[in-house]
Amino acid sequence: HGLLGEAEGMYQSKITFQDVTAGQLRISLDMDQFQQPMTISLQSMGILSAILLALSLALSLRMGRYLSTPLLQLRVWLRNIDEYTPATDRQDEIGDLARQLHANFAPEPAPVPEPEPELDDVEDEPEFEVRNLRDPSFDESRPVAALKPAPRQIVSTVEDDDDEDPFADLRDESLDSPPQPVVRKATPSVPQHSAVLAVQLGSQEQLRRLPRARLEELLERYRDCLGQAASLYQGEVETLNDGSTLMLFHTEDSGDDYLTNAICCGELLRALGHQLQIEVADSGITLQLQLGLTLGDELFGLSQIDLLLTDSAQDALALSQHSRNLLLVERKISDDALIRQRARIRPIASPEGACCVERLMEPYPSMLERQLARMHERRA
Repeated sequence: HGLLGEAEGMYQSKITFQDVTAGQLRISLDMDQFQQPMTISLQSMGILSAILLALSLALSLRMGRYLSTPLLQLRVWLRNIDEYTPATDRQDEIGDLARQLHANFAPEPAPVPEPEPELDDVEDEPEFEVRNLRDPSFDESRPVAALKPAPRQIVSTVEDDDDEDPFADLRDESLDSPPQPVVRKATPSVPQHSAVLAVQLGSQEQLRRLPRARLEELLERYRDCLGQAASLYQGEVETLNDGSTLMLFHTEDSGDDYLTNAICCGELLRALGHQLQIEVADSGITLQLQLGLTLGDELFGLSQIDLLLTDSAQDALALSQHSRNLLLVERKISDDALIRQRARIRPIASPEGACCVERLMEPYPSMLERQLARMHERRA
């Protein structure tokens, strides 16, 4: 027995009969047909190995970014420490490290006292009760709480007028109260414009896992933030049955600054939302403040029911559903010439026609920092 040539597939065997060689048998095999399955298998294994290698590389890069990005943010934060420690909401070792760094190095947040008398009057108490998501029975009494001149007037009498005006450094001529009545008297025949800011507290299913006392304290703190921001920026507050809030800013109150007031109020609420996140960071809950801003006409003086029937209010509420701690605005706001000078706004992919406020231009960020510091002092 033997192969004449392994590569050629030639096989030879002797044929014997009674120990006598009768002849030889030669068989020629097509070796390519025998080798083809192994070749195909090797090619398939090579392709599969390349795909697995590419997937492993992509997953490794993604995991590397997932781990390195918060560490880089923490390194930058350690160079300039403030109250907003990054990565505190993560549920892993990096989150534990971030919370430990926050506990050791971050400035202590100011204690939360009871709201001051100007925010505890009869007009503000219904807001506290309506904001309770389980108590819709206060919807009828809510329009009374929507009166806006009184809260602004009370705040301005308790504190010095120059300290409480949100545009003390920016609007010298529109600072004092006399111009407001003048605007209202001079504009009945001129179309009036308004900005509608929708504010919603997200992650409510997670919030309900908090102890009842702590949840009530957090909601009271949230309502207090809404009231102070509305008072600072001459906003009219409407609290809805589901716990959402609509803030209206009219040209009757602020003139041409009504839209700037709305954006600054939204950014101030966003900063206050970060403070609320710090207060619940130890519970592992990610607090989401959802903000949506739209434009509207002839909304001044409408009741809550009529306001909810307008497209501006519905669009603002729908826009806020897509927000995650960002102020989303409709495209018309980003096209405003005055707003382009005061804020950096960029379009976003979803929802269609929406934009996001990236940052305010100076001196507005400094103004917001002073207002936050003043709120801390007031609570202290």
